[in-house]
Parts: sequence; structure tokens; C-alpha cells
Amino acid sequence: MRKKIIMRKIITVLTMMALIPCYGQNHFVGLKGGIGTTNINPSFLSDTENRIGFNYGLTYDYQLNKKFNIGVEFLYFQKGFSNEIIFTDALGKPTFSSSIKTNLDYFAMPLKGGFLFGNKITGFVNLGIIPALLLEAKSIIPATEGLTEESTSYDIDYIRKVELGGLIEVGANYKIASNFLLSTACGFHHSITSIIEGSNSRNYGIVLSIGLKYALKRE
Repeated sequence: MRKKIIMRKIITVLTMMALIPCYGQNHFVGLKGGIGTTNINPSFLSDTENRIGFNYGLTYDYQLNKKFNIGVEFLYFQKGFSNEIIFTDALGKPTFSSSIKTNLDYFAMPLKGGFLFGNKITGFVNLGIIPALLLEAKSIIPATEGLTEESTSYDIDYIRKVELGGLIEVGANYKIASNFLLSTACGFHHSITSIIEGSNSRNYGIVLSIGLKYALKRE
């Protein structure tokens, strides 16, 4: 429910932005989606593995001129990791193992700016910061054959509710029509704040994305 309310507010804000008078093809609104792999670094657990997650949402870009642009995005962003737990018998001998998944879902608002180069196909390099609000944190413990069923725990209140991270992004825009751009990007993100108070562990990952941008006014 909380996720739906936030996304509804974002859509309202961008709709209002679209009604503001704009001159020249400098203002772009759009949709984007992507897939990424995330983990924590350094890990407070041993041998953590990546989580494959999705991100999607709305975008706004403003081209200051032919060489520079700034932008903001409103994204639902999945992060997390998994770690293996080894169970032993009374003698300390390993009996079986289980991989526990920790899923962290955020509302993220990347604020970025950078350089543009090229004409019909425009490359870009962006730097930015990513404030993020934790929407949901849960641990998923898989079923153990003959012993336990799969269970999900939401009782992980030690995860920070607000996160701040950095972003490096490269990509390209391709003009497919007078008012439309197809955009692809690859970004590396790394948290500045730790995921747990008093810990050095931080979220990081790589995301591949594709999007469609619409120019609010023709030249």
C-alpha cells in the first residue's frame, strides 16, 4: 500500500511538470526500467551472494545546452544479498546448508548531471547522488526438506530507513521520432551511508536500463 501511494504522488508531480510552459526541446519526461545485481561491501557476513533485482519509474531531464544536462528520477529500486548458513550436528560436523535472502526495496530519487556528446545518437556521462527511502526489508529462509517450510521475516528493523549513495552512469540517447528518444544506460551505484547503524556494510551494484523520453515542446 505504501509503495502504491508513493508512486501515485510521483505521477501527479510529473503530470503537473508537463503542464508548465517549456520552450525548445530541453525538457524531457519519460519512463525507464532496468535489471541489476546488488550486494553489500564490506560484508558483515561471510560469503554473501548477489541479488538480481529490478528498478523502474519516471524520469525528468533538462538539457542546459548541447553539452550539459541535469535530471532527476523517481524509482522503485530492489537491492539486497543472500548468505549461506551451515548447520552442524552435536559433534560440529556440517549436516546441511541454507541460503538466506535479504531483500531491501527502496524508493530512490537519483539526482544527476553530466556531459552530452553526439547528434542523432547522443552519448552521455553522468555523476549523481541517490537519496533513498526504505519501503520494505525482509529475510526469506528457504524450506529445508523434511524439517521446515519456507518462511519470511519482516522483523529486521535494524536496517536504516534512509540511505544516501553515489552514482556513475554512461549511456546513449537515440532519436526515434521528432519528440521521442530511446535511452539506454549502465550505472554503478554505491551507498555512502551504511545499511546498519554502526556497521561498515554498504549497498552497491550495477544496473542496466532502457527508457523512453518525450520532449515536452517542439523546437
